[in-house]
Amino acid sequence: MYIKDLYLVNFRNYQEQKIDFQPGINLLMGSNGQGKTNILEGIGYLISGKSARCKSENDLIRWGEKNFYLSGSFLVSERLFMLEGYYETGKKVMKINQLACKRLSDYVGTVNGVSFYPDDLNIVKKGPNERRRFIDLLIAQIRPTHFALLNAYLRAVHQKNILLKNERNINLLRIQLQAWNEQICEIGSKIIINRSEFTDKLNTHCRKIFQSIFSDEDHLDIIYQALGKKDLEQALQSFPEILEKKMMQEIERKAVLFGPHRDEIIIYLNGNDTRIFASQGQQRSLVLSLKLAEMEIIRNEKDEYPILLLDDVLSELDEYRRDYLIEYINTLQKQTIITMTGADDRITNQNAVVYQVSNGNIRRK
Repeated sequence: MYIKDLYLVNFRNYQEQKIDFQPGINLLMGSNGQGKTNILEGIGYLISGKSARCKSENDLIRWGEKNFYLSGSFLVSERLFMLEGYYETGKKVMKINQLACKRLSDYVGTVNGVSFYPDDLNIVKKGPNERRRFIDLLIAQIRPTHFALLNAYLRAVHQKNILLKNERNINLLRIQLQAWNEQICEIGSKIIINRSEFTDKLNTHCRKIFQSIFSDEDHLDIIYQALGKKDLEQALQSFPEILEKKMMQEIERKAVLFGPHRDEIIIYLNGNDTRIFASQGQQRSLVLSLKLAEMEIIRNEKDEYPILLLDDVLSELDEYRRDYLIEYINTLQKQTIITMTGADDRITNQNAVVYQVSNGNIRRK
């Protein structure tokens, strides 16, 4: 699959711009702050319906404007799809072939992409929320209904939080909490099953890739701990009991304390938690392995590679890992769009199409 063209209006620093892409390697070159990353963000937004860099879509609107518009033509399994995104405060519309989607789960998965930003190191370095987000976005690209499950679960947790904060009658509170716990358990169990399945797939692919990049003597394990338990069946069976036992603690704290929104995905290297014990180089290798494993999982599920978006990550890697990534890009049939501040002959010599980006303007060299 690949993107044929991208059209941006009032998006980030672009007033109006159209870009035609090629199936192979596309290089966006220019100094920092010229708008290279904004192109990748625009493509990512059309693929996922969300920004990978900011939470508020108001931040995506060009300064002084009231809205933005994006469109792109994508070829997927020899079928052409036109994706569109429009946003202004209080209104968001995502379209597939000119038909507006009612839910994000109706939109996501039409086109697949894997993005790699320097900040993705946080997947390994920071807290469990980063890793949950990573696995949830991977699942949603293949099973869009996972987004619907997450939204339904978060709504239930939100309503339960409101109840815990406001209901004074303890007997009535317990009855109502039991009803919400049943809903949380039903939806949450489906989320846990999805995460467990794809964590296992990620572990299988990531282990092979990491050993080929770093060392075949190192042992990598990615473990999903649902409800604090490593065993999936044990977690699912104990879910209702855990919610019942912890009810008084949640009443005392006036907050929802237990459920898959608190789950952890732990990455172990030689038995040690990589968040604490891995070196900076090992953490970078892990993130690269995770992204390439994501590529392989999507390829296995969709029978073609997703679009690969690389934001100046070559400069973040040492020579050996950089060479590995370049070889991966050059040897497989996939579209790759890369931002760089300077030329690299190992890429430019591979029939790459080069675009010069300067102050929100793009021209093909």
